[in-house]
Amino acid sequence: MDMTEPLERTALGLEHYGFVLKRQWSFIALGAALGVVAAFAYLIITPATATATADVNINIISTDPFNTTKQASSLLDASTETQIATSYSVAQNATELLKSGVDPADVRRQISASAVTGAPVVHISFTAPTSAEAQAGADAAATAYLAYRTTQAQTKLDSILKGVEDRRVQLGAELADANSRISTAPPGSSAANQAISDRDLVTIELNTLLSQKSMLEQIDTAGGSILTTASRNDVVFAPGRAQALVAGLLAGSVLGIVAAFVIDPLDRRLRNSREIQRATGGEILADIREVDAVVPEREKTLEQLRAARERIMNGLPPNAGALTLLNDAPDGRPDIPANLAFVMAQGGVATELILPHVPAELRLALRDGLKLDLVRADDSGDLYQSGSAPQLRIFFPATAPADTASPYISQTTWDRLETASPSSFRILALGPEAPPSSVLAALRLSDCMAIIATARRTRADTLAQVLTEAARLGTVFLGTITISHRRRMAVAPLVRSTPAAAEAAAAQQASHHSDSRAASAGASR
Repeated sequence: MDMTEPLERTALGLEHYGFVLKRQWSFIALGAALGVVAAFAYLIITPATATATADVNINIISTDPFNTTKQASSLLDASTETQIATSYSVAQNATELLKSGVDPADVRRQISASAVTGAPVVHISFTAPTSAEAQAGADAAATAYLAYRTTQAQTKLDSILKGVEDRRVQLGAELADANSRISTAPPGSSAANQAISDRDLVTIELNTLLSQKSMLEQIDTAGGSILTTASRNDVVFAPGRAQALVAGLLAGSVLGIVAAFVIDPLDRRLRNSREIQRATGGEILADIREVDAVVPEREKTLEQLRAARERIMNGLPPNAGALTLLNDAPDGRPDIPANLAFVMAQGGVATELILPHVPAELRLALRDGLKLDLVRADDSGDLYQSGSAPQLRIFFPATAPADTASPYISQTTWDRLETASPSSFRILALGPEAPPSSVLAALRLSDCMAIIATARRTRADTLAQVLTEAARLGTVFLGTITISHRRRMAVAPLVRSTPAAAEAAAAQQASHHSDSRAASAGASR
């Protein structure tokens, strides 16, 4: 992988969407949970209602009831019927039937209607707090609707019949007049002929009118009939508990998905080894999930570190002698660098681990765990050799003066890094508190580098910056060792000594350093 290219160069396809959803699953789960909670709140706040429905068969009222050339359903205007069913007049009649004393305007708001396409059927619904009230209201509304249609049809028919009767009376008078004129006029005269013509015309119209009256009198003005009462139909309750919960779950999940894609670019923490590998594009040297850190490690973790050692040795550039190990463990705990150096020394590689700025209690834990013997102690720092792995040396540099060019790491440390060779392989472990200048200097002086990344702690932008600088300096990136964010290193706290004990300890340490210097001088002679 070319480290000069963006590290998160990925195609925005299905794989990317799946990665984001899996990475931000907690937001999706939170959104779904909030949606269900909102649905529960809605069910609690919103009053429950019941809706009952009565099915009504409409009687199509026609002035020609025996005409079968047209279907009854074609004479039905669905919009008109639904308007009639939900009218104030019907609501007023339904209120009288219910005898509840409720305002007809309120009853009207509880009534709804829908017509069946292609059939003379209307569904009349009524919404009330309880199912019994809803069923009674639906039946009352259906009865009132049919009664209204009957009343309106009968009124219209009575008006038509009254007009027919009035015309019949008028024609009867005209017929009597024509007959009177025929009887008084001389036969064959023009007056007699005119009277006969008038009589015939009146007779024809009168016969037609009587035929129409007979047909109108046979019209059925009944509005219709109730096919199914509300008590025979299912009652629908609202809000529906199952529907509300499912809707809340789906809506919350959708909001969670949206939040996941919005937050993901802002969330730079890497959660697991897969994300770390995706961010670096390099090899995972070891994925250590043990949470209890010890030195030396247990066999399972040591085996993983041995595999990491082989991967590191396989990826080393020719004649490499120095490796910078960027340790992003909390507080820069040195357990992984120490264990990695331990297995490298066990593998026959003369290894020197440089650990700057290690607290006294952690240094003591390393000394006890690796059976470190002091080889040399001077102003530059303390050099120890492991009794467990004789080819392992650990150097604890002295703190550099504040007025030096690089106050975090002393010049002696840089010199040891520059003089590293394959026969004396040196590893510089830098904790997260190391300033950027020291990291850049270490990358410049090292042949290769590796990273110890902590899941849910290490950030993608931090890795991107480090790897970009390493690529610019030509430092080979070997891979990443990932550790759990719950990993802890148990160490015994240092006991605060009395002044006398402190003086004795200082004298013993000074004597120990003096003996070491003498031994070093003797060895040089």
